[in-house]
Amino acid sequence: MIEPIETAASAERLWRLLRDEAGEGEADGQAEILVEHPPRELLIEVRMGVGFRVQHAYRIERRGDRCLVSDQLRPLGWRWRLSNVFLFGRGMRPLEAAAHQGLLNLCQAAESSDSGAA
Repeated sequence: MIEPIETAASAERLWRLLRDEAGEGEADGQAEILVEHPPRELLIEVRMGVGFRVQHAYRIERRGDRCLVSDQLRPLGWRWRLSNVFLFGRGMRPLEAAAHQGLLNLCQAAESSDSGAA
């Protein structure tokens, strides 16, 4: 799991941004929403190419006036297994780095839009 990120953004705003992006991926045929429990959990599967998919289990937790947002990754497919062998079991590092940056971007966008609405 990616280290949770704390943000001042509201859970509802985080959810809307996350859900909207997942919906765009669905419309493009690149993602599928598997489970959603607004505004707490979203499980999506993203197609990364032939034989490679990644499930993202997003979780948003309220902590007083702040929120924690996290992403648990689960790579799937034959291409993932093969590439991870050639990377000596270190294939998660680039996925985790990209997911962490995605969470940072999500929080930044949610905070800036929340402050703009106030």
